[in-house]
Amino acid sequence: MDHVTILVVEDEVIVSMDLLHILETMHYSPLCAVRTGDEAVVKAREKKPDVVLMDINIPGTMDGLDAAGIIREELGIPVIFVTSYSDDAIIEQAKHVNPYGYVIKPFTERNLKVAIEIALSRKAAELQDRLSEPPAIPAGLAETPVRTGCPHSSLSDIRTLFVKGFFHDVALLIYSNSEIKEQVFASFIERNLKTRGDLFFAYSFSRAHRNFLSEIQNGKIRVCRIKAGELAPLREILSDVQASSGSAYPVPLKLLIDFSERYEPEDILAVVDQVIAVRKSGVPVSGIIALDSGMTDDILIKELSEKIPGVVAATSYGTLISCADQSFPLESLSFLPQTVVDETVKKILEPVVLSLLEKPISGYNILKEIRGRYNLSVPKARVYTQLYDLQKKGYLSVSTIGKSKVYSPTETGKLHIRQKLDEFRSVFYHILAEMADQNGSSGFPKRKE
Repeated sequence: MDHVTILVVEDEVIVSMDLLHILETMHYSPLCAVRTGDEAVVKAREKKPDVVLMDINIPGTMDGLDAAGIIREELGIPVIFVTSYSDDAIIEQAKHVNPYGYVIKPFTERNLKVAIEIALSRKAAELQDRLSEPPAIPAGLAETPVRTGCPHSSLSDIRTLFVKGFFHDVALLIYSNSEIKEQVFASFIERNLKTRGDLFFAYSFSRAHRNFLSEIQNGKIRVCRIKAGELAPLREILSDVQASSGSAYPVPLKLLIDFSERYEPEDILAVVDQVIAVRKSGVPVSGIIALDSGMTDDILIKELSEKIPGVVAATSYGTLISCADQSFPLESLSFLPQTVVDETVKKILEPVVLSLLEKPISGYNILKEIRGRYNLSVPKARVYTQLYDLQKKGYLSVSTIGKSKVYSPTETGKLHIRQKLDEFRSVFYHILAEMADQNGSSGFPKRKE
């Protein structure tokens, strides 16, 4: 159970230290303990624990119930309440968050262990259910496409705008944060399971494939564990693909290779050269070749960037920056703070979400509409964060139809949405008017005040 990571949220220092010690004796891997609801959300987003143990009465701008709601909605992480509250009113409030367990203090180690194991088992069962059953179509809502493959529990948490064509070419991914790497890998696997071609995953250390065990067993995904100095199995597979490239309609190869150990630069370059040779032989090849920035150097990165035109760097904050081709020098890369990226995307996304809330709609269909109208994939967490904020302010009411939450504007919400959209229209009008003046355009329509 060493791989089961747990975040503790408890404002009493003695209790939190006791919890951390108990978890270690039970052979779990406690990450840390935080005191406030705000810290809990931040750490959950950063660490992606397997389970969160959450007290309810904690300081901060949000209590344990609010924090648990965000963590469950955004990240899909199981939350177990560990609290001294046992009255019906609090339990009823906790039920709305849909926790995976409720442990009342004082508790025994056995009770805590049972709660954690049941939470993990329930989460695993939910993932398996999503794999084996198509999602229910709520009455009155637009039909949604059936998803194939097992959705990754943290896919919605990729807080990044991917560059166009990232999944349709060979890209070099340089990462310093293994959690970002895992999210990108799982997203790549899930997307490519829906397309024609052979999906091959060679890795040193990764858990991304664990969410797709059924696909591995039925041959949809081929995996290969690689080690430093032992790349012969990987080279042989690439040779077999190249040897079978004489077909008039060669099968596309979707490739994911992770060098997360310290490999000899010559070995990595040889594998990359072989991938390029496979592509030149006529096999359509797309995918990611990933390196841990702590296990490589600038010289190797420069040599690889000359061979692979698409280069993506992942900072420890999750920001991805792409170079369209090698004419963009690596040394001129600069990184925006994640807070700046978050605030910018929020402001751009807000009018889009508001414009879709003039009638009852599910979060899934908001994402679907954005994808259909603007050809843009937006991380689910960004949309649901805005919906949660609107709900807290009393602008949205939430009902459940089938397995989906449906968001409807309240009377106050309708007024708020109309006012905000009018403000956005005014801003956009003045921007367009200024652009027209700069271009010397005439006949720009006058805005009705």
